[in-house]
Amino acid sequence: TAVMLGGLSRTAGRTVLVVSLTTAVRDAAAFSRPVHALTPLATVSSCYAKSPFQRRFATGGSKTEKTSGSSSRFGAVAMLLGGFAAAEFWKPNRDIHCKQLSMSAGSGQVGISKAASHKVGCVNDLPEGLVTTEHFFQVPLDYGNPKGETIEVFCRELRLQKNRDTEDLPALVFLQGGPGFPAGRPVSANSGWMKRALEEYRVFLLDQRGTGRSTAVTHETLAALPSPQAQAEHVGKMRADNIVRDCETIRRTVVGPDTKWAVLGQSFGGFCLLTYLSMAPEGLQYGLFTGGLAPVGDGCTADKVYRKTYLRAAQRSNRFYDRYPQHVDTVRHITSLLDRNPPDLPSGGKLTARRFLQVGLMLGSGSGLESMHYLLENPWKVGAEKTQLSYEFLCKVEACSAFEVSPLYAIAHEAIYCSGPGQASHWSAQRILQEFPLFDIKQTLHTPGQRVMLMGEHCFSWMFDGDYPALASLKEASDLLATRSDWPRLYDLEQLRKCTVPCAAAVYVDDMFVEIDLSLATAETIGSAPGGLPAKVWVTNEYQHSGLRDDGYRIVDKLLGMVRGTVNIPS
Repeated sequence: TAVMLGGLSRTAGRTVLVVSLTTAVRDAAAFSRPVHALTPLATVSSCYAKSPFQRRFATGGSKTEKTSGSSSRFGAVAMLLGGFAAAEFWKPNRDIHCKQLSMSAGSGQVGISKAASHKVGCVNDLPEGLVTTEHFFQVPLDYGNPKGETIEVFCRELRLQKNRDTEDLPALVFLQGGPGFPAGRPVSANSGWMKRALEEYRVFLLDQRGTGRSTAVTHETLAALPSPQAQAEHVGKMRADNIVRDCETIRRTVVGPDTKWAVLGQSFGGFCLLTYLSMAPEGLQYGLFTGGLAPVGDGCTADKVYRKTYLRAAQRSNRFYDRYPQHVDTVRHITSLLDRNPPDLPSGGKLTARRFLQVGLMLGSGSGLESMHYLLENPWKVGAEKTQLSYEFLCKVEACSAFEVSPLYAIAHEAIYCSGPGQASHWSAQRILQEFPLFDIKQTLHTPGQRVMLMGEHCFSWMFDGDYPALASLKEASDLLATRSDWPRLYDLEQLRKCTVPCAAAVYVDDMFVEIDLSLATAETIGSAPGGLPAKVWVTNEYQHSGLRDDGYRIVDKLLGMVRGTVNIPS
């Protein structure tokens, strides 16, 4: 075995992959903002072709698995080497090819453009009977140029141990919230929405293009491109239309070209599901939305979204202060201190007042009020008489943000609301903020006792000016994206009205990020034409945007009952 720290080493037909022992552990549930932590990677499991699917593709189509010696498995050994793990993977016979897809919104037609490589990676047995299989696909960066640059898209297949040899098990793909975040990393099959889905499906967790183990889009990879124009063009390929094309490549390859799958879309994942219903409804068995019904009009809908969500952010801020009135003064004191003299953050940059107020994003979860309280209950440096913030507090505030780790969330956020040519976002959140003086920091601080309003899911031009140092190199690209007006159309209203795919949506009354009024208007569009199948909507104030994380089993069970007619919603 050859070992080379920091990369790949090829020896005698094998590849040695060197993996850092420190890995990011993301929330295994569906909330759009992942929870980051660090954990040591203790072992790298051997990779066997255990399932019928794995055996079939690992041997290039044959259902025969066994060969002599170590070649019967993909990975045989893992060892710890000074903070790294080296794992040997057997390379031959792992490639298959599928037909690539090119689609246009609303056409209902799928064109064949070229062969796409598919590799099957490790199969691992997790606690409580969960079996995971890795899938890697090479797909075009630009489906309009299928012979051009390719990227890798990763998804993880989950099965229960009892179903590992069931070849005709129906499939469900989960589309994560974002944009810019990978799917959750499962640790067991015994809780949440995954438990309910795995009772009858094999589940596919997609790392949407640009995220996770798919070819990543980071501030470093974008900085390697030759110009801001190239950066903006690359980011523009990461939207819902291409995510849907990737999904169809995966479905046709792994599930079968004539077999439909169900889609569960959380938050931005629901936006992608609307695009799926517009572009390729023939691939869908069911569409399940959780906090993810986007406005679907032509042009840029960001202005109407932010006019609603600023009000929601103010309402949620006030609810926090009503529950924890002591923090009216805490937040005022911190904000005033930061406005006068922003301190250095542990990882670089300054904690400005405007950056601090973005911690309000956590209020959008079911436990957000309590999380904010615990963040604020002891922010001061010992012995500093409330004139300096503690190192611990600065670290916690820094950890609240994923903007630098997942820059797509900041740089591509307003682009998710741009469907079709004619309108640009022009930094919508920053413009619309001027209509809400209650968010003006200086005016608030000059008014004794006035509550400081915390921000929600809003991204601003100033985030690329140095408040987030890793984003500074993307300033020009972010402005190009904000002024772009020739966006491809994401939604086809005629196709959505004709929809015959059974759809059910959980819509949250108090959702801080996806406004109920806009969601219900979209729901009324789906299947509204003669012969269409109207979407079923469950409107509830039991949950915040994190409902799927907080009570996933119940929510998915109810949505499945709605599309099958066994749950009488609407009554």
